[in-house]
Amino acid sequence: MLEQLSESKDLSKKNSISVITVVFNDVKHIRETMESFFSQSWEDKEYIVIDGGSTDGTVDIIQEYSDRLAFWCSEKDDGIYDAMNKGINHATGDWINFLNSGDLFVDKYVLQHCIELSHNTEADVLYGNSQERFKGKARHIEAYKDPRIMDLVPAYRHGSSFVRAKVHKVYKFDLSKCAELDYALDWELIHRLYKQGFMFYKLDMEIQSFQKEGISNNTIRSFWYNYIITSEGRFNLRKFIHFIRITTKTLIKRVYT
Repeated sequence: MLEQLSESKDLSKKNSISVITVVFNDVKHIRETMESFFSQSWEDKEYIVIDGGSTDGTVDIIQEYSDRLAFWCSEKDDGIYDAMNKGINHATGDWINFLNSGDLFVDKYVLQHCIELSHNTEADVLYGNSQERFKGKARHIEAYKDPRIMDLVPAYRHGSSFVRAKVHKVYKFDLSKCAELDYALDWELIHRLYKQGFMFYKLDMEIQSFQKEGISNNTIRSFWYNYIITSEGRFNLRKFIHFIRITTKTLIKRVYT
């Protein structure tokens, strides 16, 4: 499968981007997120919006942009990752990126710079740095340059990445693990791609800005999900010690700050 997916790589000819936004009852942020996409200078792009059946006015805003969308729908789903899989099914670009409601591209040249910086690379996944927004302030989040760090921890934030569509259409979010991993299914997929031997390439740039107050803002739980994912369902002493060490350090920091 890996050899089949890795054939015919020519980024000079294959550089269209499908950006997917999933949303549910987020009338406060959806317009800003959509405008962030439409402001992008890169022309070879398409936008897909998957709404989970919002009732707060979100759908009204999406409809304002309907003639500029490659696809959109508003219907009940089985959660954020089910919605993401729907978006993948409708994507026709060469690369897929997720810009979830409330998230923004850091500037209007992000897609253009991603293509320019990745020119001639044979990578299956492009990723970069992120920006965290909290209480009106922005903080730079540096992604790890060496993807081998994913033996222990995520190398980057999911939204700040682009996956080749032909890979993503085969490797989707595993909904059977929703109960076990909850909001960490994106990291489970990234780790799965890493273990399958796909090539990751870091772009030295910030890609997305995100709000800290997201659904994954639970540090200790995130550490546990990380252990489950990296240990692949088997007890691993080295990784368990890492989990205990980083959890203890976090708890001590909370006590003394």
